[in-house]
Amino acid sequence: MLKTNNNYEYNFKGDFEKTMKYIVLSLLILVSFSAKTYQAHTLTVVTEHSPPYNYQLKNNKIVGIATEKIIKVLNEANIEYTLNIYPWARSYELALIQPNTLIYSIYRNKHREPLFQWVCSLLPKDDLYFFVLKKNNSIQFKTINIENLKKFKIGLIRQGLASIYLKAQGLKEGKELYISSNDDTNLNLLLHEQVDLIIVTLPSMKMRMKNLNKDLSILRKINFPEINKDSERCMAFSLDTPTYIVDKVRSALHKINKN
Repeated sequence: MLKTNNNYEYNFKGDFEKTMKYIVLSLLILVSFSAKTYQAHTLTVVTEHSPPYNYQLKNNKIVGIATEKIIKVLNEANIEYTLNIYPWARSYELALIQPNTLIYSIYRNKHREPLFQWVCSLLPKDDLYFFVLKKNNSIQFKTINIENLKKFKIGLIRQGLASIYLKAQGLKEGKELYISSNDDTNLNLLLHEQVDLIIVTLPSMKMRMKNLNKDLSILRKINFPEINKDSERCMAFSLDTPTYIVDKVRSALHKINKN
């Protein structure tokens, strides 16, 4: 009578199960590694709501003239990325501390120079202006300076170029400066006479007023040369972003700007 080797059959099944477990575990590790590798090489792009440069539609799509330029540049550089829109202070903080992060559009100046890796110029320069209600008879300046500003309440964005600059000049949050998360809030405060001045570009103010069905003629713009000196609108990378990524994007921007 032929006898079956039960030990052999048992060992075969046991080895087969071990092999399958090893294969499954290896695949899980490979998938996990691939995901981490993808994340490590995927650029996180952050911005704020600031029409007409960058803003979000009702369908959540992020658009704007700066956004279009960013997408064109990153596609030209063949960079994988995710695009996110947050309040400016959060986007700014992420770009300061998080590796592989790009923020746009951001004004470059001497104060911010060492904080990021800069790629410029993203867009032609648009000067920032103070805006005031025409009916506010206490403000009749055509050009304003720091001493003038100490008499008024100013609506600004947290970590924005103007708020950082004015605080450095001695103006105080809660006294002269009212700090909010976005310029739409500041514009509403201006229209309701809760602040005297806000600071934005002229194209931005035109679009914001149009969105509110308000006539731009109820406002008057005031020059503020100090804030516009030695500044340009750029994109900026966190310091921990690999230089090869920054260089690829810089080359792509240069090529597109040249063309």
